[in-house]
Amino acid sequence: MRSLLKATSLTRRRSFAVGALAFFTFAASLASSPTFADAPSVSGKRLDDGSVRVYVDGELFAGYVPDAQGTPIVWPLRTPSGALATRGWPMIDEIDVDAQTDAAMKAIYQNAKIGERGGAKDHPHHRSLWFNHGAVKGGDFWALTDSKIRQTEVVSFECDGKTAVLVTKNRWFNAKLDRDICQDVRTLRFGVVPSAQVDGKNVRYVDFSIEITALEDGVIFGDTKEGTFGVRLPSPTALTAKKANPKWGGRILDDAGRKDGETWGKRSAWVDYSGPAARFLEGDELTRELARGDKATDFPLTTIGVAVLNGPESWAFPSWRHVRDYGLFATNPFGQRDFEPKNGDADGSKTLNLGETLRFDYRVLLHDGDLTADDLDAAFKAYELELKP
Repeated sequence: MRSLLKATSLTRRRSFAVGALAFFTFAASLASSPTFADAPSVSGKRLDDGSVRVYVDGELFAGYVPDAQGTPIVWPLRTPSGALATRGWPMIDEIDVDAQTDAAMKAIYQNAKIGERGGAKDHPHHRSLWFNHGAVKGGDFWALTDSKIRQTEVVSFECDGKTAVLVTKNRWFNAKLDRDICQDVRTLRFGVVPSAQVDGKNVRYVDFSIEITALEDGVIFGDTKEGTFGVRLPSPTALTAKKANPKWGGRILDDAGRKDGETWGKRSAWVDYSGPAARFLEGDELTRELARGDKATDFPLTTIGVAVLNGPESWAFPSWRHVRDYGLFATNPFGQRDFEPKNGDADGSKTLNLGETLRFDYRVLLHDGDLTADDLDAAFKAYELELKP
């Protein structure tokens, strides 16, 4: 099955428009893992509530929350300029911003509130960046149900100055069956790509790898579009946001050159979703913007982007993209029937028996401004090389 999918991916993926010299110069400058000799300093810390924070040169890059209404998430998540790269709602409504004693975190939360003024408050289960699925042996882990993914252990959290690596163990509790049906080990690696590596642009990354193991026979990951590796873009970035504000509204691009709505339901090695988002405000500028109140939706903007690269060794690579014009950006290896409605043989489900595993790898690129197709092709090739044994 995997060999067939790989063969399919080779025919579907457009030829990479990167000159040989440019690519090998790019690749040669990379180490065998995504740690770079000239990268800024990456550090991290664990908090008493079990969450983790990762910093670049002392400023917050990303947070890891082990339990956000029943699933672990990455939030906040920021681009190199400091702009928030994912939607702050509903998490920001669950935080007492005024009570924050950490001035830097308070400013981040205040910016999150500004960036969602006038934004869409739909799909409260779309929480920044996450991994779960809507049909696992009858349990719905995608929506806010009683089926939960529970972190059971932090295996390790290490920083070497160039990357921060978090490894956790988690159990999937199926509320309908009243028991854990599978477990996972997920590894998150946070780092920075120097600006010279992608045509002078600053790019950060989160590598997300997960291995899921069945705890019993017949653990079916069902064929549904409601899944699986999800990102929710800031409200102004969504394609449809221009209906609410003419200054809002972004664009979507995939590895086959498809754009916007053409990318939905297609299989692709990479997809990039970029557009306007709230510029990160500090000091007097932040104070003035807060004073304008929640109804002032014309806050200062910048351009940000999120690209999701699908690791070639992932099951069902290249996976279908459940990427929507309203800002949902999901990669789904299971939802074939929804994505290929004219395919009478479509069946994206996968059954695991006791001890069997599935593995998925993703690289998430966080950038300011736009990345070109050439940039993203080169980034994917470098990622592919790094994943090879």
